[in-house]
Amino acid sequence: MPLNPHPARSANQTNSSHEAPSSRWQHILHSPTWMVLIGFTLRVLYIAVAHSYKFRTTDANFSFGWEIGRIAYSLANGHGFSSPFGGDTGPSAWTAPVYPWIVSLAFRAFGTYSHAASFALLTFNSLCSALTAWAIYRTARKVFNEKVALWSGWIWALLPYIIYWSVRQIWETSLTALLLSLAFMLTVEMEGDSRITSWIGLGVLWGVIGLTNPSTLSFLPFAGCWLAYQLYRRGKTFVFPAIVAAILFWMTMMPWLVRNYEVFHKPVFVRDNVGVELHCGNNPLAEGIWVGMYHPSQNPILYRRYQEMGESAYSAEQSRLAKQWIAENPKQFAIITFRKFVFFWNGLPRLSKIQALEQFKNSLFLASSLLAIAGLVLAIRNRVHGVFLFASLLIFYPLVYYVSFPQPRYRHPIDPELVILGVYLFTQVSPRNPSLKGAAQPRHAD
Repeated sequence: MPLNPHPARSANQTNSSHEAPSSRWQHILHSPTWMVLIGFTLRVLYIAVAHSYKFRTTDANFSFGWEIGRIAYSLANGHGFSSPFGGDTGPSAWTAPVYPWIVSLAFRAFGTYSHAASFALLTFNSLCSALTAWAIYRTARKVFNEKVALWSGWIWALLPYIIYWSVRQIWETSLTALLLSLAFMLTVEMEGDSRITSWIGLGVLWGVIGLTNPSTLSFLPFAGCWLAYQLYRRGKTFVFPAIVAAILFWMTMMPWLVRNYEVFHKPVFVRDNVGVELHCGNNPLAEGIWVGMYHPSQNPILYRRYQEMGESAYSAEQSRLAKQWIAENPKQFAIITFRKFVFFWNGLPRLSKIQALEQFKNSLFLASSLLAIAGLVLAIRNRVHGVFLFASLLIFYPLVYYVSFPQPRYRHPIDPELVILGVYLFTQVSPRNPSLKGAAQPRHAD
């Protein structure tokens, strides 16, 4: 009598037991949900293990969100949106309102400048950063293919440089990256969509983006015109949807703009510190980076002048001084503007005890920029449908920082699109993966 009366069944069971783990891993690797969950878990674990929620207190907690933290402190203590440098310096529009309001909620719930508040805020940043992987996946799959989408999403979820901004700083950086990536995703997915509800949602989203980081609005005209053109190509009405989106955008922005007018007695578009930032990057000491002694947070003399003049008048004076220096030194302005361009894409020169480490960091920063730019050039050459959106974002978003000054975190809001372009480049120059032979190819421009 045979020992195994059902050899075929036993073999199938054995095969199933070997295939099941592989199938589970394939499911995880191809799931944007798992990208988000694993990315979020890694970030929160880092916060807990590295104790990155413990900010130094020797600067009277200024490192806890800098101006945003000070404004949030005023909000949490019932003094309104004011005093970005501490003390009582009156109403402010130094920053956009959304993130200070979020920080103030954490202060109210967990205590001002407390470890619990910082842990909650870094966890919120981590959630924003992790969710960005989902938007990246959707965008890359729509514009390119599944392979680009998977690699882009997982790189965003796991790359330490990407993780850094969400787990080390109380700032709107990760929130802005998420919101802008969502707007980019909606733009490519709404192609040919004339439904008013879709355009209402897009208008509100852009309003929230403007109230979070107005610098990103430089991409709005190009995204909006691209969508309108896609409707026009299909013979659909585009004027009414665009008007509806514009109305919702301004309706979302308007309460803050009205507040600024009532407080400062003149129109202020979201923020009023543009003149100060301009002067910090354009002055006799300027070399292409931020000059701290021209900022009231670093210079007690300027802080007292800011306090005496009031925020609006002080910023106007700083704007005048910056423009005067630019007019008197056009050659030097052109040189430092070129340096700002280089620093935006290459990273800032750093002084460190471990100089080789800093050079390595900048090399990686520059490499990511070059790979993305090369990917953009290749997508343009291949006439990939939607490449106009990537090109306009990379060209026009950084312009404000070429004029004022760059910081590594200023590039982060467009890092999702840079990751996608860099991955696209690799998928085009690397050998084809037979297992992905049937994956969708990028659409080409008509």
